[in-house]
Amino acid sequence: MESYVPSSSPLAMEELTAYIGPRAERYRPRFERFARTGTPRFAFSWNNPAAFVGVWWYLYRKMYGWALLDFVLSVLLSWTLFVPILWGVARAVTGDYLYFRQADRKIREARPISSAGGAPAADAAHLARLAAEGGVHAWVPWVAIGAIFLVLALAALFFGLAWNAIPPLRELWSDPPGRWT
Repeated sequence: MESYVPSSSPLAMEELTAYIGPRAERYRPRFERFARTGTPRFAFSWNNPAAFVGVWWYLYRKMYGWALLDFVLSVLLSWTLFVPILWGVARAVTGDYLYFRQADRKIREARPISSAGGAPAADAAHLARLAAEGGVHAWVPWVAIGAIFLVLALAALFFGLAWNAIPPLRELWSDPPGRWT
């Protein structure tokens, strides 16, 4: 299906709701603020999931390029405590706007040619396509939880091996901690 996307046609609420999926009521007012002037403009917003879970939020919202960029920058910039906090604030402030830009682009690309002249066609096939392209990945929270447990298990294994491999660590506590003598 070929599509032509006029830049002047506004996004319909049905299209946004279909694309966003869960929590559309949370994002709709923010998206309206970004498009209030007719052209997309940044406006301050705060997104807690983007701030605290970063890469996982980008993957959950199917923003793969931003997830990769966030991962690379997080690895490169995480050499102090101060920089990751600033990076989290930057993600929180820009997350909604980046999501709006992606939704705007994907919705306009998915519009049928027949909607080029005026209002977008809100037919079921168009909305189903938006729901398939947008929405969320339900598997991301489960993978994130699994990754956290894997990191904790590897850390416990590493520290257990280090405890047994380095004698001075064992000499610091002659009795195992937590036992009554």
